Amino acid sequence: MESFSIKDITVKELIERYPKLVKLFMDLGLLCIGCPAEAFHTVEDIAKEYGCDLNTLVHEINRFIQDEDAVIN
Repeated sequence: MESFSIKDITVKELIERYPKLVKLFMDLGLLCIGCPAEAFHTVEDIAKEYGCDLNTLVHEINRFIQDEDAVIN
């Protein structure tokens, strides 16, 4: 897997790589899934928009990704 920074990736790119993240976004009340802005808003942008702590959001995304990878492997 190529390396990337979660905070700098767009929501669209993140969901394309990890489709099951839709559930996490919905559970967190982040309504950016399906929004036209998802194509250019980064995770950092979303944290600012929703008043979330960026580090906490990135941690939650990383934890979800790791949990999903563990299930796949």
